[in-house]
Amino acid sequence: MALPATFQALGSRRGLRRVLAGFIAFTLVQWSAWMAVILYAFEEGGPGLAAIASVVLLIPAAIFSPMIGGVGDRMRRGLALVLAYGAVTVGAALTLAALLAHAPVWVVLAAGSLFMLTVSGVRPVHFSVLPNLSGGPEELVSANAMSAAADELAEFVGPVLAGLLFALVGAWFVLAVGTALGLLAVVLCLRLDAGSPSSEEEPEGWRAALEGLVALRGDGPALALLIVLTVDFILAGALGVIGVSFAEDVLGQGETGAGLVVGAMGIGGVVGAVVAGGLSRRPAVAALVVGGAVMSGVAYAVVSGLAALLPVMVVLAVVGAGGAITLVAGRTLLQRTTDDRILTRVFAVQESTAFLATAFGAALAPLLLRSFDVAQAFIPVGVGAAVLALACLLLIRHLDERAVLHPIEVALLRHVSFLEVLPPYELERLAARATWRHVDAGTVVVRQGDPGYEFFMIGEGELGVTIDGHERPSLVAGSGFGEIALLHSVPRTATVTALTDASLLVVRSEDFLAAVTGSEDGQALARDVAAAQLERDRS
Repeated sequence: MALPATFQALGSRRGLRRVLAGFIAFTLVQWSAWMAVILYAFEEGGPGLAAIASVVLLIPAAIFSPMIGGVGDRMRRGLALVLAYGAVTVGAALTLAALLAHAPVWVVLAAGSLFMLTVSGVRPVHFSVLPNLSGGPEELVSANAMSAAADELAEFVGPVLAGLLFALVGAWFVLAVGTALGLLAVVLCLRLDAGSPSSEEEPEGWRAALEGLVALRGDGPALALLIVLTVDFILAGALGVIGVSFAEDVLGQGETGAGLVVGAMGIGGVVGAVVAGGLSRRPAVAALVVGGAVMSGVAYAVVSGLAALLPVMVVLAVVGAGGAITLVAGRTLLQRTTDDRILTRVFAVQESTAFLATAFGAALAPLLLRSFDVAQAFIPVGVGAAVLALACLLLIRHLDERAVLHPIEVALLRHVSFLEVLPPYELERLAARATWRHVDAGTVVVRQGDPGYEFFMIGEGELGVTIDGHERPSLVAGSGFGEIALLHSVPRTATVTALTDASLLVVRSEDFLAAVTGSEDGQALARDVAAAQLERDRS
């Protein structure tokens, strides 16, 4: 069943539960505080100021999010997440202070813009943390599904809660609650072990900050995936404007109906996220990514033919469900195919495009309302989104090939103590880059004194070992060799010869070192093991 499978990650790992709980608190902060500022702007200056406020809140976050991502990749991921939530808390507190001080409108909007800027730094770190905390592909999918469900539910509940508190107390109280929730997220993620930064040299300055953009620019399939991931946000941005007009002019429901129309996507998104948690466990998910986006686009266009509130809400819930399926499957695909060294930066780009897509959808809506009847305005947005997604399918399918599981290779690499401690996703990535090599009996695989460029695992067969002409115990299936030369930058310390026909899993030195040195535990253990083996070889 999809529901138990989706939520199974909760019961498996304490760190993952804390991160997901912190993310739930964060999503409520984001959506409620956002709505409170928009309502405040509407109260102060009407629809015009509310529209300006939307742009002021979104655009800085969209511009600077890729740069913020560079920070997250240069420190321990747990610390990065705490700092991200801390920044959100400060942003909410500053907006609260501006409201309590009865500051001019532009000061409140400036504080709100700063708040949204801090918001843009959370999701990139959150989604780069999940692979480190998940015990494997299934748990990773579950974590992504629950994150999406939390986001979609908060997108519905947050504005409703903000509207209620705004009416009863005022915008300041919404921001006060948001500040408290931000502090809760910080506490939940304290002392979280979620991976270390890469030991590789990083470019400096702006180049480092924008490396996520550079990596995507040269990767057609990943860029196509990023484009499809924007579809849901374009639809949501347009709905925020078209939906209000549609509810009043076609459905005759007024403001309450408008809230239900806009919120229906969020409710459908919760269901879609749960369903996606089950579906995204398949080896190939490219079709799922595109299929969810096409479903959203087609359903969006169907709204144009409806004239009653309940059917409209049902169809828009389908739109939200399709969007959630796309986001869960697409984010999982990004996590499984992106170099961990730049994962936060790539997700920062995705966050930036989400903000821009939302703003684009909102800006496009008035133009469509002037060119079409209110009901007809849904058609070009929905059809355009579906066609855009279909056009990207062939490219995205290449990512399935990169993300394919290698269970035999992974199981073999787990025999090595310093590889076993690597995060599951990193071990899978290493297995994907390894190659098989058949050697005939009598073949010298490595020769003492030669430089070393590869690490070997024995899949089948038996290999003999000699050091300075003296025989040592032979190596059998499940044994590894060759790490000493790679870790200590020394020539091969032994000659290894195939005693029988053998099948070897070969890992290139650059892949081996990148995986081992990227984990503090793996690096320390590997050096200890290699040093002990080197001492035995010399004795």
